[in-house]
Amino acid sequence: GSMQKRRSKPRGDVNILLCGDPGTSKSQMLSYVVKVAPRGIYTSGKGSSAVGLTAAVVRDPETRDMVLESGALVLSDHGVCCIDEFDKMSDTTRAILHEAMEQQTVSIAKAGIIATLNARTSILASANPVQSRYNPRLS
Repeated sequence: GSMQKRRSKPRGDVNILLCGDPGTSKSQMLSYVVKVAPRGIYTSGKGSSAVGLTAAVVRDPETRDMVLESGALVLSDHGVCCIDEFDKMSDTTRAILHEAMEQQTVSIAKAGIIATLNARTSILASANPVQSRYNPRLS
């Protein structure tokens, strides 16, 4: 018999979660990656909203038209989006990341604007363990 060759498109972006005790230089590593990466964006999970990660619809002060303002995932297209304090991010905001990580796009449907924006970014996130300390009895 003949063998069939599967041709699947390899995923280009790797997503990483750093989980460790407080004081293990996770934040310093993220800030260094942002400096080294060709297109690096740093955001804190504590202050990030779904709109801040994806895109916001705002009114242009000059034309008075509704326009899209890119968020961290769209701005870091072809680069790295570093998210600090990932454990302090709300569940709804964290859920927004699924589309960006799987389809590498961000979909927006607000104020009559329907758009799909590219978010071909790698996500590097850092988090503290549950109760802020690693518990070996839980693993």
